[in-house]
Amino acid sequence: MEKKISKSFRAIFASLYPNFDENETQNSEEYFIFILKSYPDKSEIIQLKAFFVIFSLGLRKLFIKDKNIPKFINNLQSSNISIFRKLGSGMTALFGLSTARSLNGEGSVYKHFDYPIYNNAKIEKKFIQVPESIEVAVIGSGSGGGVAANLLNENYEVGIFEKGSYANRETNNETFGYHNFYETYAMQQTRGYKVLLLAGSSVGGGTSINWTTSLRTPDNILNEWDSLTGQNNYFNSSNFKSSMDFICQQLNVSEANNKIPQKEIKLAEGLSQSQISYKIIPRNTSNDQCLESGFSTFGHSDESINSSYQTWFPEDKFNSQNVYSNTSVKYLTISKGRATHINVEKNGKVQQIAVDKVVLAAGSLNTPKILLNSGYKNKHLGQHLKLHPVSGVAGKFSEEQKPWAGTMQGIYSDDYLFMKDNYGYLLEGLPMHPSLFFPFFPNNNDNFEDFIKSYNYWSGSIVLTSDKSSGSIINKNPQHLWDYNLNDFDHSNLLHGLENLVRANYLAGAEEIMVAASPTMHWKKSSNVNIEDFINKIRAIKNEPFRILLGSAHQMGTARINPNPELGVVDLDGKVHGLENVYIVDASTFPRCSGVNPMISIQSMSHFLMSKI
Repeated sequence: MEKKISKSFRAIFASLYPNFDENETQNSEEYFIFILKSYPDKSEIIQLKAFFVIFSLGLRKLFIKDKNIPKFINNLQSSNISIFRKLGSGMTALFGLSTARSLNGEGSVYKHFDYPIYNNAKIEKKFIQVPESIEVAVIGSGSGGGVAANLLNENYEVGIFEKGSYANRETNNETFGYHNFYETYAMQQTRGYKVLLLAGSSVGGGTSINWTTSLRTPDNILNEWDSLTGQNNYFNSSNFKSSMDFICQQLNVSEANNKIPQKEIKLAEGLSQSQISYKIIPRNTSNDQCLESGFSTFGHSDESINSSYQTWFPEDKFNSQNVYSNTSVKYLTISKGRATHINVEKNGKVQQIAVDKVVLAAGSLNTPKILLNSGYKNKHLGQHLKLHPVSGVAGKFSEEQKPWAGTMQGIYSDDYLFMKDNYGYLLEGLPMHPSLFFPFFPNNNDNFEDFIKSYNYWSGSIVLTSDKSSGSIINKNPQHLWDYNLNDFDHSNLLHGLENLVRANYLAGAEEIMVAASPTMHWKKSSNVNIEDFINKIRAIKNEPFRILLGSAHQMGTARINPNPELGVVDLDGKVHGLENVYIVDASTFPRCSGVNPMISIQSMSHFLMSKI
């Protein structure tokens, strides 16, 4: 079977990337095989393998000539049959990923344009013996866990249990960063609508690799959190806002720590000409000099970035011997309404640790998994998954953009955040490394060499949708998978945002514009196609799976807060219903999505809840 898959891969790859030499093709093939072996949803891979085996048969050339392969894939993506669209979009994304990453760290595309090249680095793992018992076990070290550990450490013996490694503080390449500091190598997608799930997995969680965007929870959202939980001025209260003030002060959140990078100047110009306001994004850095951080998302995480690790449990304030990295909590032992032990795996061995209290902060994808594996039951656990689904627009300009460089994100617009029923979207700048550009904006129709060499002249932007849509856990072992479906309401908002980004790029003078649809929608100034006709095609995109390429860096709501156990998983103090000593303090507690990048919302929620213990 492997020989047949290899034969099909090389035939398709050669038609899509004709200028790659043998070494570059081999790099891409090796990474493609790695994807097939490592992709979490094995049923999806079985379907892809079956296609490649069929495609390898000699009869294929009677129907699909090699020169027509790009057109064949495009037809698959455009099909009205869902399974064909799924196959076409999946192949395009995986082939794009295989060119931008490689097992040796240098993507095959790197030599075809001016992009910084870094070798694979190293991770120093700290092997600290786990204790037989601990007063408080904080599971997860990201936004929620870091704050909880900091507060509880004043009165309890606290241990932080993190399945990820410490960031190495080096400038890492994409492959190394995604493989070492992200869940499932940043490959996992939801069932239903294919949404790529980007979630941090390191000491400091997502705060060690996120884009440092630090937005406060809007009052409209806090009011709705109150409404959904039957409260009056509980979340939208002086106490919660005091927690938010404290968090922002400790993280040194400020607009002064940012400026508009080169890659977003055109976006700012276009938004202004569209009569859409924009703001400088406040960032959680220690000073205003931390501006060239395009690679911090791959584990650099230098001392200027106030990550959870840097702020809440640094070695000078927290006993580093109580931070257990590379330690995976599998489940809790529950007896008579209490968690008596946590069961951890470290160095291949499983060990029980006695606990007085457990604080779950493993993230919205992992916290439900731990509780489900523990035998805990609540009909809302693992439900109501919110993703802030994102899609993007890229514009090509005559001036060099360097789409990865400068601050990760410079500007945003919240003009349409509350379009209808308190829902809408944000417009934001995008740090567009090759692993985001080539899988999300593949171009199988133009001259390969011209397109790939133009990379530095493109800049990206995104629509971040505040979603009513929901997903749920698919409880399969050993890997829990997720399902997600985008409803018509959110789809309409998403298209509205894409329309605004296209118009902004056009007004700013873009020579070409691409939309992350499947297949890619591509407008060229030289074609004399009216921009309004192009926008009308965007408006006509059907709300069906595999029509738009989607990603998510914000997972929320899977153990939502509500005083009624029939309506939520945790009570108003963050305590799990029916368990007297287990708390949750991550984004899974949110009654609805935060509407904005959630780092500040998570840390504020954790501070607000843990201050009660």
